[in-house]
Amino acid sequence: MTRPDGSTWSRAANTWNVAPAYVGGLIRPGSHKTLRGIGKRLAINEHRVRRFISESPWEHESVQEYLNQQIPETITSPAAMLIADDVDILKQGHHSVGVKRQYAGSIGKIASCQVGVDLVAAVPGEARNADQITWPLGFELYLPRKWIEDDEFGDRRQQCDVPEDVDFRTKPEIAVDLLSRARKASVPHACVGADSGYGKYLSFRTQLREWNEPYILGVSPKDLPVIPESTRIEEPGRGSGRGRPPSEPRYSENVIPQSPVEISADLDDEHWSEVSWAEGTKEPLSGRFFRTRVRVVKSVAKRRVSDETGWLLLEDGEDKLRAWLCWGVDEWSLEELVRYAHLRWAIERFHEDAKQVLGLDQFEGRTWKGWHHHVTIVLLTHAFITSERAARGAAARLPSFPEVARELVYEMATQIAEHEGLTREKARDLGAAMVRGLTDW
Repeated sequence: MTRPDGSTWSRAANTWNVAPAYVGGLIRPGSHKTLRGIGKRLAINEHRVRRFISESPWEHESVQEYLNQQIPETITSPAAMLIADDVDILKQGHHSVGVKRQYAGSIGKIASCQVGVDLVAAVPGEARNADQITWPLGFELYLPRKWIEDDEFGDRRQQCDVPEDVDFRTKPEIAVDLLSRARKASVPHACVGADSGYGKYLSFRTQLREWNEPYILGVSPKDLPVIPESTRIEEPGRGSGRGRPPSEPRYSENVIPQSPVEISADLDDEHWSEVSWAEGTKEPLSGRFFRTRVRVVKSVAKRRVSDETGWLLLEDGEDKLRAWLCWGVDEWSLEELVRYAHLRWAIERFHEDAKQVLGLDQFEGRTWKGWHHHVTIVLLTHAFITSERAARGAAARLPSFPEVARELVYEMATQIAEHEGLTREKARDLGAAMVRGLTDW
């Protein structure tokens, strides 16, 4: 293995030997997916595992680029949605890189945690919601502004080996960088999706439009002022005859912008349509939806409007109103908009599988490199299991991600028994016993 400067990593052999073992340790069901736990379960010295994660010079960016460039044919699809989101990793101490008291979505409140921003390509299932396939594309740590700009965090940055050239980036800015890499790799997709934590940022939406990237983004039902797309707009330099002509496009004084909540309040039952977007586990997934063409208002006080026009999609949920801003998908049907608006759940399931099956949140290292190495191996492992799952595409119903992981461990245990000279039948029985006895199943 060669470093970026051309010199040779003295422990390259250790890296190549430990890498597949680390993947095996993540696939293996149960807890204890810490550096110590992986080493103990696989009879590898903990220090070798720690050196592989925290010291070896392999570049996580290159590995993640590989995931963008090498999506299997069984998965790649022009119908995919590129979904950006963030996930928290709760921490009790405060010495690990990026740890700070900040919002943790997994528990819905402020807590001491790390936050990573990630991107996946989600391919919708043909019929069942559960048949959707998610391919990981990238994962980067979000460093709170204080970690970058406050002198009091200087010692922590040094102790965690944060590179000196790392600048503060907002979560949407990190998402833009991940999307840029996916675009350079020509990852096939139909549109971009994200929740309101990203959709509320004008700069994020503007960048997507500059790229001509269609999007279906969650927005706050209370905080997005819009006007009907058909509203007459006063162009710059053309006033109504009174006062100074506007320097930016704006709407007339008699137009009153509305938020999605206010638009919803004016709708009668006949305006809503019942739409089903997929087959759920027990029954069809459906809800009441409404869409209308809108233009986004930049400033209510100054009556300024943007060039952002598209569908405003509303869902009359049992618990609350949900809203999405949809750009570049003018010809899509209501059913298509609904299907992709709800496809964003795929990244939440990805987070759940990455944590519960692969130990994403069990890493106990403290450094920048160690964190990115760990999450990148998690992405690789997830991609491997996903490719195995997609290979079962001929089945009427795809097995779940945890089920495929379980099958892989069972098969590995069976092969070990066969290698010892047992018949296939006895090997399978012993393999099942080994899985029950050596894992937390």
